[in-house]
Amino acid sequence: MRAKHKAFRLGLTGGMGCGKSTVAGLLAGMGATVLDADAISRELTAPGGASLPAIRAHFGPEVFRSDGSLNRAALATRIFQDTKERRALEEIIHPAVQSELIARIEAAEKAGARLLVLDVPLLFECGLDVLCDQVWVVTLPQDVQLLRIQARDGISREQAMTRIASQMPLAEKERRAHRVIDNNTSPAYLSADLERLYKGLIRSIGHA
Repeated sequence: MRAKHKAFRLGLTGGMGCGKSTVAGLLAGMGATVLDADAISRELTAPGGASLPAIRAHFGPEVFRSDGSLNRAALATRIFQDTKERRALEEIIHPAVQSELIARIEAAEKAGARLLVLDVPLLFECGLDVLCDQVWVVTLPQDVQLLRIQARDGISREQAMTRIASQMPLAEKERRAHRVIDNNTSPAYLSADLERLYKGLIRSIGHA
């Protein structure tokens, strides 16, 4: 039995580079209200963002550009080379993102949203699955995942492996999910599969 939320909350997560953002975009196009944790994180770390002072205090000026903006590539290199540094960043960012995400959930529900998609890369790692009525996980075979991360971020295979290893194993996410979305397909097949699942979800919400 699902929790008594004002809106049905669908958690969306997946492995790095698996196409979760693509899936979120398709769901938004079908009418879902998508709340994007990555977008919130970018807002908090944009020029003037609330998390920048704490990042500068811990990591120093080396991860900032001369104009004061965050050098995301430099920060990523640093945190993926050192687990302690990655955890330090998470301790700065995660509470702020979670607080803002919860505020946006509450605002969307007050506005009358029936279905919310919580697009959160570290949904399980941060324990945010407890906010959700159902969780869908987007997956890819690891060799395809690696190639996509390398192409997207301009990094080596070894660096991509390190980044994948920083997250919960994809197999464990799949085990915990209500639905597994295989993104190793054509865009047309993915879109059709999602439309089928989305319509089924809407019907089930209507009869909840």
